[in-house]
Amino acid sequence: MRMRAANRHYLGSLLQLIALTALPWSLCSADGPWSASIAATTDYVFHGISQTYDRGAVQIGANYQDPQDWFVGIWGSNVDPYPLAASAVELDLYAGISRPLGGDFNATLTYTRYQYVDDPRPARYDYDELQLSASYLDRLSGSISYQPDLTQYSELGLAQHKSSLDYELAARWPLPMGLAVGGGIGYYDLQRLFGVSYWAADLAVRYVYRRVSLELTRFFAASNASRLYDDASANGTWVLTASFRY
Repeated sequence: MRMRAANRHYLGSLLQLIALTALPWSLCSADGPWSASIAATTDYVFHGISQTYDRGAVQIGANYQDPQDWFVGIWGSNVDPYPLAASAVELDLYAGISRPLGGDFNATLTYTRYQYVDDPRPARYDYDELQLSASYLDRLSGSISYQPDLTQYSELGLAQHKSSLDYELAARWPLPMGLAVGGGIGYYDLQRLFGVSYWAADLAVRYVYRRVSLELTRFFAASNASRLYDDASANGTWVLTASFRY
């Protein structure tokens, strides 16, 4: 009975996700400023931590890109938020602007509001993030992200309304026949929350055919990730993701 109830809740979360993103999805046009994507993944990993406890996820997003280089969008996924592993929906609303730095370099400033819909946890975990990033073509990128009012639960306890910083680097290299390899590394400074920080990384190979892509990713995370989030750490996890972009 518990399994059936969990499956019903899981299905309900997926349906709710589709309903929340249906309007911007319906506005998308292949030749217009709107774009959209839908993906299925064997595990939703964020900052080296599984958001679905090794379960699959469906992820839907839509984005509007203005000719003046500002953008807005919405992205959502089903999640099993730590520590209860009960189904909910993550819904991210974002806006930003990009500016050329000269040559093939660009800078982007992005604000994101992370929300957890139908979250069974007693505390509220919604938070805001401001990210400054720089990129070279679509090959190299680096970013600094600041969360001014973060609430998180870990094995070290509940930390509420504290600030945190993330530092990330990513690289991508295209190959023949629609293939590409890439990777990233991040350092996540949670000193104000738990007195602990950790790093995480990933390596991936991707195949793109027209609007469809397949990606196989191997994740790595330092031992402090397990200290904080126990078996939600994605260290050593392989993830397969299929996506369709419209």
